Amino acid sequence: MANTPTPSPLTACPPGELYLLDPELQADPAAGYGKVREQGAVVRGWLTETHPVWLVTRHDDVRDGLRDSRFVSSPAAIEGYTGEDPRRALVDMLNLPEEVQKYFLVSALDTDPPDHTRVRGAVGRGFSARRMQVLRPRVEELAAEILDDLRRRSADGVLELVDGYAYPLAVTVVCELAGVPEEDRAVFRRWGDDILVREPGRLRESSPAVVDTVLRLLDERRREPADDVLSALAAARDDDRHRLTEEEAVAMLLNVVMAGYDNTAQLVVNSLAALLTHPDQLKLLQADPGLMPSAVNEFIRWCGPDIMVRMRLAAEDVEFRGTRIRKGECVQFVLVSANRDPRVYEDPDRLDITRRPHDGSEGHIGFGHGIHYCLGAVLSRLQTEIALAALLSRHPGLCLAEGPESLQRTVIPGTAPRLPRLAARV
Repeated sequence: MANTPTPSPLTACPPGELYLLDPELQADPAAGYGKVREQGAVVRGWLTETHPVWLVTRHDDVRDGLRDSRFVSSPAAIEGYTGEDPRRALVDMLNLPEEVQKYFLVSALDTDPPDHTRVRGAVGRGFSARRMQVLRPRVEELAAEILDDLRRRSADGVLELVDGYAYPLAVTVVCELAGVPEEDRAVFRRWGDDILVREPGRLRESSPAVVDTVLRLLDERRREPADDVLSALAAARDDDRHRLTEEEAVAMLLNVVMAGYDNTAQLVVNSLAALLTHPDQLKLLQADPGLMPSAVNEFIRWCGPDIMVRMRLAAEDVEFRGTRIRKGECVQFVLVSANRDPRVYEDPDRLDITRRPHDGSEGHIGFGHGIHYCLGAVLSRLQTEIALAALLSRHPGLCLAEGPESLQRTVIPGTAPRLPRLAARV
């Protein structure tokens, strides 16, 4: 792609240029960003009608860019930067009350080393592969309990798998891991729903409530520690190596809960929808349950819950794949197109649960790459495997309650299209 200077922010997105919140692009991100991928290695788009952004959409380019230390998450990492903080624009877009805004501007997702290393290190051990395997029996127990209850409440053998299964399981698992008592979980669920819906006014009510709840829980854990994420965050206030501010501790807990319940629940829902609309793949998995790990990897690649990673900024003038990206300019690395790049995957739009990478990798970059690789990736994968296995083993005749045309996805700006309902007959 030829070097193209980025103009100063305009009052409106130029006609004919890509607008990331365009309804058609939001409705089918895989197809929309797939077209962008074939336009060039780096393509200009618009994050909002006034904020230009460079889009990186090809697999190897996304992977390499996410490891490139010249692309940073925070303006604070850019020497002499005086431009606008993209995080501030997001906070303004969410219409958050002024008194809670500080808690949403220090997320580990938006920091760079050494701060990122310090903040992530405070809870990293709680998400190790070993800890997740210890958690497996409890996740299996919860899945069985929720399915038993769902079956008792079902009418005519029809199960509602979104609000009846995927979300209750994900909320319970992540809240138990974090240490959020059952009586406080509704506050987090409401706040998470409000973030996704983004209706004016709703977040102004739920955000202060969830922040107050986290502050109270952190104070309780300082007095009475337990074996949970909240206790680790509370202890980090006095840890010389991973010392956290109050704002950082709150932000990390909110990140853990939000990613742990929403992203994981959506992965479970998307995986189930993929199986129920691809009977051949469902039969393969039922005939050979040993395919479950590769199947989940394929679901993450083919229908993962994240369209893209958080915004990056160029810390200096960067020459990347033939395009000059100036210091301070925004760069967006797009996962949904990278995971269907025909340069890497044979017949990438085909769902194939037997697909196995040849290089020993996961076979996707659905959890990101580099230092910001998803902290809860092991938990999300484990929970999805257990959720699918429990449902399919109990109900081998599972099928859609209605035709595939009934699966109407809801488009919420800035997120992957979501299935608000998935009904299956047993």
